[in-house]
Amino acid sequence: MIGKGPWARLFATAVVPDESSSLAEQGRRLVESVEDLAVTAGTLSASVDGCDVAIAAEPVPPRIWAALTRSARNSPQLVAAVEGRAQSVHLEHVMTLDWERPLVPRKRELVRRCSCDRGGACEHVAALAYAFAEEIDRDPSALLRWRGVGTVEEEVPEPAVVLETVPAEAWEAGSLPEPRPLRPLPVGAVLKRLGQSGLRAGANDLADVLERAYAEFALQR
Repeated sequence: MIGKGPWARLFATAVVPDESSSLAEQGRRLVESVEDLAVTAGTLSASVDGCDVAIAAEPVPPRIWAALTRSARNSPQLVAAVEGRAQSVHLEHVMTLDWERPLVPRKRELVRRCSCDRGGACEHVAALAYAFAEEIDRDPSALLRWRGVGTVEEEVPEPAVVLETVPAEAWEAGSLPEPRPLRPLPVGAVLKRLGQSGLRAGANDLADVLERAYAEFALQR
């Protein structure tokens, strides 16, 4: 059986779903022929029995991993996984359901290449998959490196705000125009605009009483 831990098993079966197939058997026989295994963000590569082989997948977006590692601080079962010290089914579950971005890519998300010109559906690709599964069992952080995420939380930088230098004259105001002469309002104009007050002063509305008073004041000026 190739792969002891959950990440290793998921990866091996994503590349070779049927472990009982002849392809799987040939891949297992060629594991010892895998040489120069290189793990970079998004790409696995190696030489297998004289063929140049690669398995690629789109890396996990940095913003997703940064958010996930922040939330992992409050979950002891996730800390060891995001630090690459343990294979965690729980982390795979969180990334698949909460973020819709599985830690271990599915079969349809993988790109297989081999110089034997068989479209990647060959024993050489199977051998690379099995060799990498064994590497994940030895060092779980190998899967994180391939998925393009580090073992230390990386904050997503805020966009830089560029402040342009504004010339001093931009803040200088022009001269104000001469004020127009004020137009005197008719006596009681505000009272007429507001209308009846609803308050009674004897038999009259208060607004009517005030209007007569304002008229008297105007005559005495």
